[in-house]
Amino acid sequence: MRRMAIPQPPTSYLPPIAKIASYTSTQLLDALTYLKLLYNPEVRGSHRIRSNAARNRGSSPIDVKWRCDDEDSDTQLIRSDTFERSYTIRWLIALVARMEDLLESIGNTQIESASTFHGPVHPEILMQQAASLLAICSGASAAGTVERIFSFGSGEIGKIDVRVTDIPMENQDYRSVGAQTWGGACVLAEMIVQHPEQFGLGFLTGENDTCSERPLRVLELGAGTGLVGLTAAKVLIAFSAKKDCRATVVATDFYPSVLDNLRANIDKNFPGDRSDGAVTITSHFLDWSKLSAMPSAPELLSEPFDVIFGADIVYEADHAIWIKKCLERLLRRPSTSAACPLAATFHLVIPLRPTHLLEAGSIETIFRWMDDIPHNDFPELVILSKETILCEAYRDDDGKRGCDVVEYLYYRIGWSRQG
Repeated sequence: MRRMAIPQPPTSYLPPIAKIASYTSTQLLDALTYLKLLYNPEVRGSHRIRSNAARNRGSSPIDVKWRCDDEDSDTQLIRSDTFERSYTIRWLIALVARMEDLLESIGNTQIESASTFHGPVHPEILMQQAASLLAICSGASAAGTVERIFSFGSGEIGKIDVRVTDIPMENQDYRSVGAQTWGGACVLAEMIVQHPEQFGLGFLTGENDTCSERPLRVLELGAGTGLVGLTAAKVLIAFSAKKDCRATVVATDFYPSVLDNLRANIDKNFPGDRSDGAVTITSHFLDWSKLSAMPSAPELLSEPFDVIFGADIVYEADHAIWIKKCLERLLRRPSTSAACPLAATFHLVIPLRPTHLLEAGSIETIFRWMDDIPHNDFPELVILSKETILCEAYRDDDGKRGCDVVEYLYYRIGWSRQG
């Protein structure tokens, strides 16, 4: 099953602006669905189905089918066309105005009164969807950009909204893959919101923590658009409102255009001066391959981190080696002083892509399992646990499960001796 393709550009597909009033609500809803697929497409493999714990080696990969095709180049060309985007904005403005006039005329008091408008969809629903798309299209001024709004919820901290912008890769340079939001980041961000205590964040609400001794330090490696780091920062802010605790979040990447976009996404979610807040978030350049050779780490990275995140960051054979060297320098080592109650941990989510199975397997080659480490006083970075997470590749237009599944591996990596 393929995800729905974009058949025509907006100037050809959308009802003419001058004739919007003559179209049924169902037809207008179809037009809005089309625009959402074009300008706000879902991230592939971001809907979790289930998680299978595999806390030791020997878990065989699940037989995953990969029939879903990636987005076609024609759709990308339509999305990057500035004239088509400008027309879409004008069309949405006209639709919102039409719905506002209609709601005013019927008083918006009874759903039945909307029967004067052709079709079963209430005009307020159309107006809300059109306004949301208008904000997305207007905010993405650069050709080929995609504005995304992610909403995650949990009973403990409520709803967390994160807004990020995806930008085009530079000349298909694989090093700029962080310009896009990938499914692994969506999966990890959702897990952080739903179970913050499992990631060393929920302890801020505990009664016996001593985090006031120093700020909790959180790092994201290969942050890309920053979804994971932004989510972690918002979770920490939600907890800091309940208890006087401090935290610092640093989101890192190395490709220039990706870093620029990362900074913009941070500013979008945390406008104004963030230096005086209980929770701060900032971006920083980091080249994994060179950190270990540097005589001293940059000032912002000079103090070790309690929690480190990585999502969809292993797609070269050397990445696991470089990541381990970074962790040896950046992940807080075991200590008898308990500034924070949980041991420092690296949380890594990677997809099992058919084209990168060797790279994904390198994690278990470079990092040994906890059970393989002899009992001694020398700490070593080891795999503490491993889980398999299954996600639907895409959902059908009606929101039901579609296509096949994407398999992710979630690793917890930490020091073999924890104090």
